[in-house]
Amino acid sequence: MTKNWRWFISKTLRDAVELHKQVIKLLSAQSDLLKPSRVEELQNGLDALKAKMTGPVDKTKLLQEMDAMMIIADRVLLPYPDPKARDWVEMFLVVVVLVLAFRTFFFQPFKIPTGSMQPTLYGITIENLMDDNGTGSVGKGILTSIEPIFEPQDLGRIVTFANGDKATITQFKDTQRVKLSDLTDKAEQQFTVSFKLPGIGGWHADKLRGYSYHSMQAEGNWRLMRINPPKRIFPFINKQTLFFEDMDSNDNIEIEKSGWFPPLDSHQQPVLGGASLADYGQPRVGDEFSNGDFVYKMRVKTGDHLFVNRITFNFRRPRRGDICVFSTKGVPVTGDVNADEIFYIKRLVALGNETISIGHDRHIRINGRRIDANDSGFEFLYDFPIDLKPVNGQVSWIPTNPAIDSVYSGHVNNSHGGAHGNLAPFFLDSESTLKLEPNQYLMFGDNTTNSSDSRTWGQLPMRNVIGKSSFVYWPPLTTRFGWSHR
Repeated sequence: MTKNWRWFISKTLRDAVELHKQVIKLLSAQSDLLKPSRVEELQNGLDALKAKMTGPVDKTKLLQEMDAMMIIADRVLLPYPDPKARDWVEMFLVVVVLVLAFRTFFFQPFKIPTGSMQPTLYGITIENLMDDNGTGSVGKGILTSIEPIFEPQDLGRIVTFANGDKATITQFKDTQRVKLSDLTDKAEQQFTVSFKLPGIGGWHADKLRGYSYHSMQAEGNWRLMRINPPKRIFPFINKQTLFFEDMDSNDNIEIEKSGWFPPLDSHQQPVLGGASLADYGQPRVGDEFSNGDFVYKMRVKTGDHLFVNRITFNFRRPRRGDICVFSTKGVPVTGDVNADEIFYIKRLVALGNETISIGHDRHIRINGRRIDANDSGFEFLYDFPIDLKPVNGQVSWIPTNPAIDSVYSGHVNNSHGGAHGNLAPFFLDSESTLKLEPNQYLMFGDNTTNSSDSRTWGQLPMRNVIGKSSFVYWPPLTTRFGWSHR
C-alpha cells in the first residue's frame, strides 16, 4: 500500500496511513484493558479506514473516514499521556545522563578544600581583619592603609601607607572617598583614595578574585552566649546565628544576629565557632562587646574551582610533577583509614619502586638525584633564593627561608618543622629515606609548612588517583585562571 506511487503525491493519504499506524499502536498497548465490545468497535473503524486507503483515493470520503476514526478512538481508547510532557521528561533524563557521564569519565568539577597547595592553587582560607582598618587604592596600585578609617576632622593630617608612601588629606567627601596629595611629588599630584570597611559594601572585583568580606558590630553592650552550627540555605551560602545577652538590661533579653558565609567542605570546621579557627580573631562564647565593637571582621577566600581531567590517566600513568586529585580511601590522612569521602589535591613527587629523601636545602632527591627547577612541574616550586655557604669545608645549599604564601619554599623535612610542628615523621632529617612499594605514589603539597601529605601519612595507592588538575574556572580575576596554572 505505502509503496503505491499515490502515497507520495497525496498528503491526505499519508496522513491517513500515519493515523492508522498510531491507532493500531495504541490498541496493541491497551487491548488487555479494554472491553471486547470496544476492541471490536475500534477494529471495525480501522478496517473501514483501510478500505478507503487501498481503493481509489477519494479525498473527501477519506477525510470523512479519518474523522470517524478519530471520534471512535477518542471514545474507546484510554487517555494517553501528553506527548509534550513526555518529550520534556525524556530530554531532561538524557541531559542528566550526559552530564553524569561527562562528569564521571571526562571532566569533574572540584573545589580546592584547603590551603595545602598555595600559592599554586588556593583553598578555603580565613583571614582575620580585626586589626585591619581598611584598604585603599593610590594611583594605579592597591595599598593597605595602616591608619584608621578617615573622619572629617582628619582633614590636613598626614597618612602613611603600607608601602611607605606618605600623603596628606586635602579634601574630604565621606568615609569612602578621600582626596590626597602625594608629598613625594612637589607638584602635589592629586589621588582619589577609596576606603571601605571589610564586610560593609565591598568591591565586586573582590568576589571575582574569590574574596568575600564579613563583619558584625555590637549595637549595645553585649555578651556572646552561643553560636549555632552553620545551616545551608542555598548551595553556595551558609547561615550562622549568634545569640547575645544584653548586659544593660535586667530582663535577660536575648539578641539574635545572623551572619552569611560561603560553605566550607564537610571535613572542615564552620566559619564561626570552629576550634581550629580560633586564631582568626573569631568570637568565643563569653566574650563581651561594647557598643560599636566588632564581633568579627574577616575575609574568606572561597577557594579555587577547577575541572579534574579524568581522561589523560586512561592513556598514560601519572608523571612526576602532575597535580592530582585523589581519594583518601584506606589512607589515614585524618587518623581514620575509612575516611573515603575526602578528596585531596597534591603534587606527585615520587613513583613506585623509587627511593626519596628531603635534603636540608628543601629539595627532594629521587634515587639520589636532586630535583630542581629544571624538572617539569617543579619550575616554580624550587625557584626560591638560596645562599651557598661552606659547611665542613664543602659548599652546601643553605636556603634563605623564603616567606610562606608569597613565594614557593620547596619541601621541608621534620628538622625544618620547628614551630610548624611534626610535619614529616617519615622524613625526620636529610638522611631519612623512604622506599616506595610498586604501584604506590608519594604526594606532597606545595605549601610545604601547611600540608598534610605523604610526609605524614606515607604512600598512596595508585588506584586512589582520580585525575589530573586541568582548568581553573573560578575565580576568573586571578593569575591561576585558565589551563596553564603552575
